[in-house]
Amino acid sequence: MLASHKTKFTADSIEKKPGDEFKFACATYQLDSEGTDRHGDISILEYHEKSINVLSVLDVGGVLDLWWRDENQLFGACASGELRVVQTDKDCVLNKKGAAKLSDGILLAVDGCSDSVVTSDTLGSISSIEPDSLKIKTSINSAHGAQGWGAEVWGLALDRHDTNLVYSGGDDCLLKIHDLRTPHTVATSKYHTMGVCCISPDPVSPRQILSGSYDENVIHWDTRNFRQPLRTVSVGGGVWRIKRNHDNTHLLIAGMHSGFHVVDMEKFAVTQTYTGHESLAYGADWLSQGFVATCSFYDNLVSVWHSGV
Repeated sequence: MLASHKTKFTADSIEKKPGDEFKFACATYQLDSEGTDRHGDISILEYHEKSINVLSVLDVGGVLDLWWRDENQLFGACASGELRVVQTDKDCVLNKKGAAKLSDGILLAVDGCSDSVVTSDTLGSISSIEPDSLKIKTSINSAHGAQGWGAEVWGLALDRHDTNLVYSGGDDCLLKIHDLRTPHTVATSKYHTMGVCCISPDPVSPRQILSGSYDENVIHWDTRNFRQPLRTVSVGGGVWRIKRNHDNTHLLIAGMHSGFHVVDMEKFAVTQTYTGHESLAYGADWLSQGFVATCSFYDNLVSVWHSGV
């Protein structure tokens, strides 16, 4: 560990700030001791000279996922069921810009591109949002779940080559492809044996995605064949996040109980494991020059360390 920082609430998500080498956003979410009130914030942190400096903190009531639309606009999936938009100024001070109530449940994930945002929630639903007005364009109300119950949709990603396509993963152990132009699921994989937590489309190769699950496996797929994976690697813990480095040569994996792992994409094997956190490995992202930022839940810890890449 090169540097560490303690958050006020339990930390769950980290996203590098576009255009900055060592600045990143961190989200927190925590229930009070009675389990009724939700608390949390978004902070902008910077790694500098072996320390983590806090540039700004904004109380937003609990955030489970983050996505940067551009260098200054950040979207948060909130425990209130709101999609929250915040803006950073030239000094990286956070300011609230807008919010929209999208769900009666908890928003779990957010992803997007410049002109489209997608969210998912605890009720099994997926929504496509217009990012400026925050109005819902399309909703898939039973994306995951069966027989009248909705399964939590933890995994969500917008395709990088065709933004009509959305990938989702749920507590029902299913990995799905949806086309926002039709209400029907395009394809479903039942390969994972436990809930699907995260999905990472390949930014270079169409029809190539990665999925991660509580079953401890990272799976490389060609989406034209959901019966047989291309490659599989186990990290010894539930796979909560998958992040690709800038060159798409290595993965940074948040492995919950097993720590954080670096996976070589060519070998599709773990090359480094980091266990400097004492709680669930949840948030992770690549910074510059092989440095990474990670966070863990119950110990409120943010760390910066080097991946060896």
